[in-house]
Amino acid sequence: MKKIILSILLVVISKSAFCADFISGLVFPYREVILSSPVQNFITELQVREGDKVSAGDKMAQLYVKSVELDLQRAEAALRKRKFENSGSQNLFKDKLISEDDALASEIELRLAQLQYEIALEAVQLREIRAPISGIVVERNFEIGEMVSVGEAMFRVVDIDQILVYLYLTIEEAHDFPLEQTVELSFPELNTEESFLKGVVHFIDPRVDAASGLLEIRILADNPDRLVKPGLRARVAVIAENQGAKVGDLEGFGSQIAKLIESEPHK
Repeated sequence: MKKIILSILLVVISKSAFCADFISGLVFPYREVILSSPVQNFITELQVREGDKVSAGDKMAQLYVKSVELDLQRAEAALRKRKFENSGSQNLFKDKLISEDDALASEIELRLAQLQYEIALEAVQLREIRAPISGIVVERNFEIGEMVSVGEAMFRVVDIDQILVYLYLTIEEAHDFPLEQTVELSFPELNTEESFLKGVVHFIDPRVDAASGLLEIRILADNPDRLVKPGLRARVAVIAENQGAKVGDLEGFGSQIAKLIESEPHK
């Protein structure tokens, strides 16, 4: 009889104090960007390869740029000339040696020269492929000397300093995940102490999929040392109401068990 009482009470304790439900989700990178070329040209330099870490603004590739660099030099020389001419025109206008129309025409010519210089500079910069985000290069699709077309994917960069866990839940299940709620994430494949992360509900899709009846919820979590990889399965812990029971409360409950066992008549 003692064993039966102990078994029943231990089940009650485990369910009321230590029970946690897990919902499975899938890990995705926080950001994933495909870089393509805004112009058609061939590659003259490649600064990165798969696995390299890049920071936002880092140069990743260089397209052929010689012809547009010459255009830039010409525009720069024309701009210096127009600046000199405009300075002289403004001095002559102050001395009333030329008309206001002539002075205004000189200013317009200077402004046009500035615009030509900016256009030439933009053409040079368009041929530098730079990282839009910080992350890891996971794809490089071209080699030096190959021609790249407009919009053709050159690189793929992922940011896993943070991760997103996607859940697909029913309306009833989603009630346990209000926006900004903190949850605990675990990753069975890693099987290490560091595989437990804290996350928050980052996004709740206002739409419900008509076919499945599920809605999408995304959980955002920091990913120290990039330990958790996209594609892993994640377990999201939903803590029961009595999960927070203190050890002292359980000890008190244990003393009640002992008294009950002692009072049980021996057979």
